[in-house]
Amino acid sequence: MTTTSSAPSENVQRDRAVGAVLASAAGDALGAPHEFGPPLAADVVLEMTGGGSLAWEPGEWTDDTQTTLAILGPLAKGAAQGQLVDEVEQQLLRWMESRPRDVGGQTLAVLSEALRSGKSLTEVTSTWQMLHPDAAGNGSLMRTGPLGLLDLPRHDLANLAASVSALTHASDDAAEACILWSDAINRSISTPTTTPQGRGWIDLVADGITLLPPAHGELWRVRLEACGTTVPEEFIHNGWVVAALQAALSSLIHTEVPQDQPCRHLRLAVERAVRVGGDTDTVAAITGSLAGARWGASAVPLEWRRQLHGRSTYADPVLRGFELEGLARLAGNRGETDSIGWPVIESLIPYYQKHFPAEASTVQLDEGVTVGNVHALVDQIPRTDVVVSLCRMGRMDVPDHLEHHVVGLIDTGRADNPNLEFVLADTADFVADRVAAGRQVFVHCVMAESRTPAIAAAYLVRTHGCNPGEALQQAAHAIGSRPRTFLAEGVMNLAPRGRQA
Repeated sequence: MTTTSSAPSENVQRDRAVGAVLASAAGDALGAPHEFGPPLAADVVLEMTGGGSLAWEPGEWTDDTQTTLAILGPLAKGAAQGQLVDEVEQQLLRWMESRPRDVGGQTLAVLSEALRSGKSLTEVTSTWQMLHPDAAGNGSLMRTGPLGLLDLPRHDLANLAASVSALTHASDDAAEACILWSDAINRSISTPTTTPQGRGWIDLVADGITLLPPAHGELWRVRLEACGTTVPEEFIHNGWVVAALQAALSSLIHTEVPQDQPCRHLRLAVERAVRVGGDTDTVAAITGSLAGARWGASAVPLEWRRQLHGRSTYADPVLRGFELEGLARLAGNRGETDSIGWPVIESLIPYYQKHFPAEASTVQLDEGVTVGNVHALVDQIPRTDVVVSLCRMGRMDVPDHLEHHVVGLIDTGRADNPNLEFVLADTADFVADRVAAGRQVFVHCVMAESRTPAIAAAYLVRTHGCNPGEALQQAAHAIGSRPRTFLAEGVMNLAPRGRQA
């Protein structure tokens, strides 16, 4: 993949904003079963197994993402900057009132006291911090990632991050860690599409030191520089906010960026963070927030997204991964939908029927795999278990009893798809895995003219070992359309599954 120094397109920036939230939640759920456990060897397979001391369900996020939603929810509703801290406070208290089964010690103490006394969180936390001057837990850093989605001057964002941290964690270390990480997320979303490696990750975070009190700058510079020379496994006492940040940053630095599909670095870095041990879900969530802000939601594997779910509060229904993604999209767009009402709109099928009229069209690509256009979706639903949409869809277009995924493949050009080869391969592999699990899969885009034949060809390469050129010909012949040039070029860069670098 060729990287450039140009700023990313608006579509890429939106993908990165969603990635900061989605990859954080995925890291949280991946690390949950291993929380407070020992370091894990490199050969231990990490999957969304659930379990652990609190018996989490497979793919279930923990208090890290639950408290993140206390920020994300108001942002998705377009909360004004001046009202955000108050709204986050109310959401945190509402979460605490719902009796969550996992709460960090410092967070538990201040939220419980605020509910008991009726005092504001800021007042309670200030008093608590005076009584425990050395306390600096990681409970605010794990939740403040969504602040990086805001389009604010850097100093305004820094002040907001410190204020949101101080609702439960008022120490200098906690507030300043939140400032550095939120600022890095914010700049990563909008900065050029070069690939950060090693030193680049340190510089990204260290650039925020100018936002801190001058007397603290050198201390943080030393702390960040240590991440370049120290592997993440050394930061085992990561309940302390500084060590949690260092473990996350070191995981990003010391995880190699694959040459063939650079965005696979996201998965590898998040897994590296889990292997550190200690507060695994939190360190992985922190790592995922910055990795996602660089690589985007399109770099989060579908196998992770498939099981991702959890609570906002225990008084509310369970949220699924795609609903979390929808909130992130709204938050990154000041609470507004796009021009056709996505991701809030109930159905986009009438829109597609009006603007892209066509007869329903399907092709059985393989045993268990059918591909086609959006107009065939209604007829396919009774005979399908899994729907993979390569275009935007309404909330009610696919029934809840079916597994449904919207893949970030944009039919415009290469600039909007920096993770193209990964998306093609990951989607093809995911389809193959669902078929191997006995599921019937329907893959579609709007007209089945470009994205659908691209995924079909990718499937033939990855699953059947076809030569990419032959796979493109077979897909085009079966479907009656050939992918756009940039998509075809992406397929040409694929190798059969298990052979990538």
